[in-house]
Amino acid sequence: MNHKLSCLTLALISSCSLFSNSVLAQQATSSNTQAETEVIKVKGDFRESSIQSSAIAVSVIGAETIERNSANHLEAILSSAANLNYAGGTSRARFFQIRGIGAQSEYDSPTNYPVGLYIDGVDYSAVGSAATLFDIEQVEVFRGPQSSRFGASALAGLIFLQSAQPTEQASGRVKLGVGNYGTQELGVAYSDGLTDTTSFRVSAHQYLSDGFIENTYLERDDTNNRDELTLRGKLRFQPNQDVLWDFNATHIKIDNGYDAFSLDNTRETLSDQPGKDKQTTTGLSSQLKIKLNEQASFESIQTFATSETDYGFDEDWTYVGIAPGWEYSTTDRNQHDKKNYSTEFRFLSEPQGRIFNQSTDWIVGVYWQKTQDEYQRTHTNSDYNLSSDFDNNKQAIFAQLDSQLTEKLSLTTGLRYEHHKMDYQNSNGIDLSPSYNLFGGKISLNYQVSNDLFWYGSINKGYMNGGVNSDGTLPDDARHYDPEYVWNYESGVKYQNAGFTANLAAFYMQRKDIQLKKDFIIYAQDGRVEQFIPYIRNATDGTSQGIELDLSYLISSSIQTYASLGYLKAEFDTYQDESGSETYPAREVSQSPSYTYNLGFNVNLTDNFWWNIEAEGKDEFYFSDDHNLKSKRYNLVNTSFNYQLHDVLIKLWARNLFDQDHYIQGFDFGEYGNDPRKEYAPEPYFQYGAPKQFGITAEYQF
Repeated sequence: MNHKLSCLTLALISSCSLFSNSVLAQQATSSNTQAETEVIKVKGDFRESSIQSSAIAVSVIGAETIERNSANHLEAILSSAANLNYAGGTSRARFFQIRGIGAQSEYDSPTNYPVGLYIDGVDYSAVGSAATLFDIEQVEVFRGPQSSRFGASALAGLIFLQSAQPTEQASGRVKLGVGNYGTQELGVAYSDGLTDTTSFRVSAHQYLSDGFIENTYLERDDTNNRDELTLRGKLRFQPNQDVLWDFNATHIKIDNGYDAFSLDNTRETLSDQPGKDKQTTTGLSSQLKIKLNEQASFESIQTFATSETDYGFDEDWTYVGIAPGWEYSTTDRNQHDKKNYSTEFRFLSEPQGRIFNQSTDWIVGVYWQKTQDEYQRTHTNSDYNLSSDFDNNKQAIFAQLDSQLTEKLSLTTGLRYEHHKMDYQNSNGIDLSPSYNLFGGKISLNYQVSNDLFWYGSINKGYMNGGVNSDGTLPDDARHYDPEYVWNYESGVKYQNAGFTANLAAFYMQRKDIQLKKDFIIYAQDGRVEQFIPYIRNATDGTSQGIELDLSYLISSSIQTYASLGYLKAEFDTYQDESGSETYPAREVSQSPSYTYNLGFNVNLTDNFWWNIEAEGKDEFYFSDDHNLKSKRYNLVNTSFNYQLHDVLIKLWARNLFDQDHYIQGFDFGEYGNDPRKEYAPEPYFQYGAPKQFGITAEYQF
């Protein structure tokens, strides 16, 4: 067991120190059915707006949901948003899918991310493990193309995280927690005003766990451990009502083990060289807002992020001596040094600067981003070693008009043009410099039926840039691939009144030139699988269609229920391989369960004791577009008991309460397996999600 924070156990027993504003607010709301309905703001769009009048399919996951789930990482609350999934195969969720579209892995080739990830305005799409949640006040999940706002980073949607803002008066929080599997956490945050015009906020969080994998060969229970440190700092300067300047800094250090490949399809492994999944990320952003006059305002956003990732594993999944004459022993290590710079300038109308007879707000802007990725692969077989350098320069211009046609009817139109210029070289002798000109946009007709009811219908065009494949053995025409495009047709209804909220969206998405990941398989002379060469190709067209529903209802002064429901049918059409010798039939897209759901209840048992219980689940889905192995459908139950007295709250929590087995990743190697004891007979392999986890947390907030 890891004992870096063993003092947490004594600290938790000896302290009665938890107070949560979010929980208190929830309890206060539950105690009065006539309380005013909460106004939830969407902050990731060009302009901050109420979720109930936003012509976007978006789920806003607040701090109360994060605390309710005792969540330390984004993966723990993904079920709170409909039609959102993630691919396993890493120590933390790193690759996300919305409406059946999203990246699934990254090795030696640069990866495009149809689902972007932004934290405090910084693009973390390439390093999703950075989505830790301590001191995060809001998570927004935008579903469907968001090209006008985010460009190529949001072909399928985007996940936007906003950390807590500085306060002018002294405030803060301290969080302690322990749980099974050696879980320990400690979090501290503090905010205050430095002067009349300047305030700050700093936070630190350490999370430790042995993980739920046991390596029976090494007789260790921590080879799949988690060791995650998050530091955040924010400085806000506001000399007057017309100027606001925010500085954000984040440093995340992840030193997780990775030992999840089991020959026996259990949570027990046999590897003699367990892997690692490390990441060190630093992100900085400056966000300046100036009201120039009564007609216009100006915004400037500069960001920088650097990340070093180190992902490696025991490729044979076993140990020397397990099957003499059949066994092999190799490791695979993938290291990336990524950098990301961006600058954005926007001009936005103020009320007196509206155009077209004072009916239309406007936004115009420019955007520039440079991304760099230096990659090094180290394999036991040096023939597979690889080094590469990849740069992408992106320039964009964008504009949006929000027109009030009548008292209740409005029209939103947006357009974005992006130019991508790539440079890629590697030690295989590949030297490519493709460039792409991409257009996207949206048009949305919106109708405010009443104060309670809002309707919208929209058409969005999204895009994702093309790219390059790194392997020198691929034919020339397979070394690069073209952009992918999506047309999204969507209609939504939003209603909120008297403690009841319902947001419903129906969509139909047409995909053009789908980018699919396939594997070239190289076999050794003895017939075993020696190497997989993943590569991206433009396969065919396809569709995604479905519905999404978010509900919340205050049943009584002591009972509240909430739900998130998603239905999805995502398919690609029949296509052929490059040679035309093999035809692949139409099929469901991988990582696209036909339904997802989250259903929960908050129950006030007494004035200072309340209980939460929720169920989450999803249908079966294909793990990969390259084989037909499926997960199995599952339903999980999570619960927590909360006791509060004055400034003290103690939370007893459990996730996957009934300890249901469920799969998050699967592998099918075709004609061969990976078990030398069975002479590499073909069989499927699965990786399991977390079993039952439980613990106790305590928090003091002032």
